[in-house]
Amino acid sequence: MKLRPTRGGFRLSEHGVVVSEMRLQPGPTHSVFDVLAALVALARPAGRVGILGFAGGGMMAPLRRLGCSAAVEAVDLDRGSYELFARHCSAWAGPVEWHHGDAVEWLRFQEGRFDVLVEDLSVPHAGDVFKPQISWDVLPKLMGERMSSGGVAILNQIPLASGGWPRSWPGLGKEVGPVVTVRLEDFENRIVVVGQSMGTARALGVRIRACLRELGSRQANRVRVCTGIV
Repeated sequence: MKLRPTRGGFRLSEHGVVVSEMRLQPGPTHSVFDVLAALVALARPAGRVGILGFAGGGMMAPLRRLGCSAAVEAVDLDRGSYELFARHCSAWAGPVEWHHGDAVEWLRFQEGRFDVLVEDLSVPHAGDVFKPQISWDVLPKLMGERMSSGGVAILNQIPLASGGWPRSWPGLGKEVGPVVTVRLEDFENRIVVVGQSMGTARALGVRIRACLRELGSRQANRVRVCTGIV
């Protein structure tokens, strides 16, 4: 993991791929983390928020700037990035309970349910960064089992090593709620959102752009929301 100072904090990257934008104060990152944070805020969680793959807590600065004060529980294998976050951001980050460990094992042994679950895992491979296989064939079903009634799942996707995209995941879909995809002009990521409370693609598109404008993010006019996995 490489660390580079930025105007507002630090950028964490691996093999040239940005894995976290850590701000030193609440505010926008002007990146995919703003979009993830906006989706969490729009879900209006009253209970638990889980983040699988915390890295340097890139979502936290925009999330708190948007007024979402929900307690966050996170899991990651990278202790160093979290310690950097704790050292520089704990004064404003609000309640964050971080766990060192494997995301599948951690989520499997959670007894309660989550209002929002965010899957943002990545692994280095052959000089690049990809999603781990568990993001496609294990975690979706497990996330569905651990979500509360009316809960929302948010999956930050990047292409497979082959360059393609999976078309579906076992156990996460119609049983949980409608599926929409958020695409970003500036990033190859696609963000898949599953949950009854998020509304139609058209309605969510209006809401997320308004939320990003409130945040002051440059991504406000650079996202589009589509029905299904697109």
